[in-house]
Amino acid sequence: MLYARALVAIARADSEIGLEEGSRLQQRIADRCETPLRIDDLLLEITLAPEDLAEYVSGGPFRGAAHPAQLAEWLVSDGLSVILAKGHVTQPEANVLWRFADALGVSRDDFRKLTGSASRWFPWT
Repeated sequence: MLYARALVAIARADSEIGLEEGSRLQQRIADRCETPLRIDDLLLEITLAPEDLAEYVSGGPFRGAAHPAQLAEWLVSDGLSVILAKGHVTQPEANVLWRFADALGVSRDDFRKLTGSASRWFPWT
């Protein structure tokens, strides 16, 4: 659920989730989450902050469920896939994606590598 909420937070960073993004979001959530989750339900949840996800991963009830580095890699990969579904990345989306990666301990160099296919939208990395 937290992973799905993080993806939703990334997708809605620019205040809207279009049809393409919504479809890709649903696909990525289905691919990563064992329990089926409805996007409509996730959109009603409070937006997850990067620091909250990092806290849950490092010391909350999900400790050991996934290594933070692996979780960060999946989140950046899936988040980028979702926001690129519309053909570009907005600055608010890029910023939120970086904030989640940073909160999970991803270095700028590693973030650059993970977002290399979309580097023109991440000039500050």
